[in-house]
Amino acid sequence: MSLKGPGFVARAGAFTVRATLGNASSSAWTSPAVTLTVPAGWQYRATTPTTQAQLAAGGSLTVSFEVTPPSTAALDTPFTLRADATAVYGGNTVRFSDRDPVEVIATVPAPPTADTYVSDLEWVRASNGWGPVEQDRSNGKQGAGDGPAISLAGTTYTKGLGVHAPSEVVYYLGGKATRFTALVDIDDYSAQISNTGSVRATVFGDAAQLFDSLTLTAAGGPKKVDVDVTGVQVLRLVVKDANGNGSHDHTSWASALVKV
Repeated sequence: MSLKGPGFVARAGAFTVRATLGNASSSAWTSPAVTLTVPAGWQYRATTPTTQAQLAAGGSLTVSFEVTPPSTAALDTPFTLRADATAVYGGNTVRFSDRDPVEVIATVPAPPTADTYVSDLEWVRASNGWGPVEQDRSNGKQGAGDGPAISLAGTTYTKGLGVHAPSEVVYYLGGKATRFTALVDIDDYSAQISNTGSVRATVFGDAAQLFDSLTLTAAGGPKKVDVDVTGVQVLRLVVKDANGNGSHDHTSWASALVKV
């Protein structure tokens, strides 16, 4: 017995899982039936037959279910789905459960439906080396919103993210976006305090690295990000320290935009 489905799904968005019952015995089974158990508050319906008259030796029954999480499902929280089945063999009812760990589904925000600055999207998760990740502000001290306006090489930007290495911000695109664009660099707020900041910014689409800034310093100026994210489910914006110092690594993703 096995259950397969996506690792990330959107709140209130329907997705498909497939449960498979395989007959590895040398005899046919009769009346095989597959069921699905979902968390409280979730909805589901079978989109293919859940039972059949007989399951031949070596055969399998695969059932597709459409599952919908509630709009209130907690973000970045694992939820479990479980597949079970029964069949009649030798006059006795035999029960089967998923032999592997139950499918873990992490709920995420709905994907963008139009061109959207990432600072206007709800992230799946965000980690940051100093204070919180800032939306439309450069990273400040320890409080949310305490950073100044985003500024790179003397140019101010109204939209973007302010972070401090090490940082990772994760967004769910759900395969809906086509491009991600931004400018990234040590921000002027940090550079005015010290010129020792040095970071490296990378962008990942699912498991693939799409962009690598190499070493960034305020003196070198911002790097332009313009990458194809067609079909990408999960976008990750990562900033790491590049010189072993760890200080004055305030970094901004200026005008960071996903295009649909």
